[in-house]
Amino acid sequence: MKSKRVWQIVSLLIVVLFSFGACAPKPAEPAAPAGGASVGKIGSPERATQEYVWISNYSNLPLFVERVYPALDAFARDFGVVVRKAGPTTDDLAAYIATVETECARKPAGIIVVGGWDQSLQEPVNKCIDMKVPTVVTDGDLPNSRRLSYVGTNWYNLGVTMAKFQIDAHKEKGLATGKVAVLSPIQMQNMQEARQGIKDTLAGTGIEVVAEEDNESNASIAAQKMAAILAANKDLTGVFGLDSESPPGIVAALDEAGKTGQLIVTVNEAGLDFFNNIKEGKVNLITIEKYDVMEYMALTMLYMWHNDAIRPAGLDPWTSNWMPNKIDSGLLLVNKDNVDEVIKYYTEAAKKSQ
Repeated sequence: MKSKRVWQIVSLLIVVLFSFGACAPKPAEPAAPAGGASVGKIGSPERATQEYVWISNYSNLPLFVERVYPALDAFARDFGVVVRKAGPTTDDLAAYIATVETECARKPAGIIVVGGWDQSLQEPVNKCIDMKVPTVVTDGDLPNSRRLSYVGTNWYNLGVTMAKFQIDAHKEKGLATGKVAVLSPIQMQNMQEARQGIKDTLAGTGIEVVAEEDNESNASIAAQKMAAILAANKDLTGVFGLDSESPPGIVAALDEAGKTGQLIVTVNEAGLDFFNNIKEGKVNLITIEKYDVMEYMALTMLYMWHNDAIRPAGLDPWTSNWMPNKIDSGLLLVNKDNVDEVIKYYTEAAKKSQ
């Protein structure tokens, strides 16, 4: 009888516990993010049709294909959205401006405009903002536009970095003074900033800029201009190449003149194969822009904006822009000490992309 009584008590307790469980409040549903956006994870199917567009002049420039495209493709893969490349495949500023305006009219989720080509791009960027199409500028700012943010290289600092290298290299060669030349597209805002950085840094050092030539973003023209500079300046001690097309032209002209390895050569990157020029003693320093960082970060901010992921203080981002005004994506410096490591990395990356 005693065991029967104990079992009855245990049974009663089980019934009571289940009753409390059934009446207990259910966990609260996760709150929707500020601004009323739908709850969804990065890469969720509901966002798969979102389209972001990267637009540039000369959009299939080898450097873009090697260094920019992989970052755009990686973002599309990681976030599960569409990232499309657009823009003329030649140097055609009018077509570029028309492409920006056409793409904005399509109202994509966000647009990246490569701004370094010309300041006239600020007007089509402003039109995009007027249409409430989120627009970020990369690789050359349009500071007078109403772009939401600039993410990219600090071109003035690129010039400063190259100039400091030239100063140290001149000292290592025992040169108290020097004469240097600069090749770049003349009209581009970013190139103007880099040239100013060079001049400001060299001021008072005894190293003089004796020539500035426009290579028109063309390696063949760069070679012609470099040959003319060498002919006019027999005592030239160094040269700067600021865009991706001037470096091969500079090296070709130096080879042709029999001056390989005689000048201090500091240039911007010009593709995987060009790094071998450091190993061969033809180039002393190559600066690498962090294209993967700038483009991926720009797309991330556009994604956050379009999906209303954050709203500081709950304010409408179109009236209170939360994006940082400028983000310096920085530089990598390649010289004889690390060139093998860099070549190995980009060689393996190229194989993976095939």
